[in-house]
Amino acid sequence: MKSMTTKNKLIAAVLSVAALGGLGAAGIANAESLGMKGGGNDQSEAQEDAAEARMLSSATITASDAARIAAEHTGLKVAEVELDDEAATPAWEVSVGSGADEREVKIDGKTGKVLSVQADDEDDEDGEQDDD
Repeated sequence: MKSMTTKNKLIAAVLSVAALGGLGAAGIANAESLGMKGGGNDQSEAQEDAAEARMLSSATITASDAARIAAEHTGLKVAEVELDDEAATPAWEVSVGSGADEREVKIDGKTGKVLSVQADDEDDEDGEQDDD
C-alpha cells in the first residue's frame, strides 16, 4: 500500500527542508543577536538537508510502511521511525520495544527488506546478546 506518491513525497521533502532552513536561520539570527557566532556551517547544514530530501524522495517505502514492517518482523511496538542519514541509499531506522527489549530495525527504503535488527545492548558484532 503506497500512501504517498513520489510527487507528494518530493513536495513534502522540499517543504520540510524549507521549514528546517527557516528555523535554522532564525536560530542563528537569535544566536548572533545574543553575541554568539554562528560558526559558518549554515551552508553545510543546508547541504545535509538537501541530501536528506533527495534520499527521502528516492524512497519507495514510507515511514509508516517501515514501522509496520518492523512491528510485524519483531512483534514489538514501534517507538520511533527516522530516515538513516548516514546510509548511501534510503533506509529507515525503526526503534521498537522498550527497556531491556528495545531494538533498532533497519529497513531498506526502496525494497522494504529488513536489513538488520540490533538490540539496544549490543554485546556482540551481530547485535544479538550472548546466552552466557
